[in-house]
Amino acid sequence: MPLAIVHQSYGRFGGAERVALAHFEQLRRMNIDATLFWSGLVTPGWQTRLKGYDIRTIPSTLPTPRNLATMIRFLRELSRYDSIIIHHHVDPLLALYLARNLGERTIWYSGSMFELAWEKWITGEDYRSISQTVKQTGQEYYGKTLSSLVLSNNVFDQTVRLARTVDIHAVRRYSKIVANSKFLSRFLKRIYKLNDTPPVVYPGPDPMLEQLSSKDFTGEGDYMLAVSPLIPLKNVDGMIQAASKVPSARLVVVGEGQDRVSLEERAGMLQVPLFLKGNCHSEEELAMLYSQCMFHIHLSLYEPFGLTPVEAGLFKKASIVTDHGGPPEIIVDGETGFIVNPRDYGMIAKRMKELLSSPELRHEMGQKARKRVLEKFTLERSAKQLLAEVES
Repeated sequence: MPLAIVHQSYGRFGGAERVALAHFEQLRRMNIDATLFWSGLVTPGWQTRLKGYDIRTIPSTLPTPRNLATMIRFLRELSRYDSIIIHHHVDPLLALYLARNLGERTIWYSGSMFELAWEKWITGEDYRSISQTVKQTGQEYYGKTLSSLVLSNNVFDQTVRLARTVDIHAVRRYSKIVANSKFLSRFLKRIYKLNDTPPVVYPGPDPMLEQLSSKDFTGEGDYMLAVSPLIPLKNVDGMIQAASKVPSARLVVVGEGQDRVSLEERAGMLQVPLFLKGNCHSEEELAMLYSQCMFHIHLSLYEPFGLTPVEAGLFKKASIVTDHGGPPEIIVDGETGFIVNPRDYGMIAKRMKELLSSPELRHEMGQKARKRVLEKFTLERSAKQLLAEVES
């Protein structure tokens, strides 16, 4: 069964990109005839791992005569595949092209909805204020002039309404939708007014991280770890505010983003030891940080799934996670970590103190976290379930 996996990174290499590439690699290991269609960033480590695989480039959807001719050839190429998986997200114009021309064989494996169109409806926030990459991505797909126009204050409300119309039109033409969490499944059914609740296939961590989790890294460090872009939605500011109530709480954050300067200023003002690590460019570096942290924190204001608590669990680390979205499906409150309101800084601080003050509690929760991840969230299990949904 020839299978196409289509993914476009939105200006950064994050959890969605890691899962898409890991699914592709795992399906190929299962002897599935899969081809990856990709545009956007790929880390050096993944570039090495993908050597020898058939990776195709997704053409630009900027509506020029030359690009339209290229897109027609691209759609003809995709028509040779029995099934097409849109993995997480693609440019909305590409989604529309696929839905209108190849919708009967297109499956959307959703990690979120089209956030520019729906963010105001979800969180009440203007997507431009919480996305570090929307301007860059818009320019990449549609050119600087058109992107600047549609994101300008004068027409942004109309842009959002048009984006919703295009998004709904595309989604309703897909042959199937698969969600990456029960939370997201219910959400997709509601906003797209679907007749059926989409099935759920949980993502899994990179098998290389799973292998590295058995490596003997040197001891436990003295820091709490967050793996997150530095944008308002991920609520690193909330982590700092909670940590300010906890003596000796040291916070390390892996990621980059628009809030770096303001977060450093906030930490300085509240006297919180904060180290902004930047992006990790290898699985080994990320594995070491997980292995040596005391515990992991994930406090997004909204998160459809949340891969990092799964990754932390591999390394026997408890997590303090948001109750807004999919993370409560990963963490068992009081057993493998704690589930909190991401704006309740007093309660977050209390949970930080409990974990910081008790090596025994950290160890017990960490052991249970790894056991749960290996039982429910492996990449092999995820790929098999995704393939079963494609074939059903």
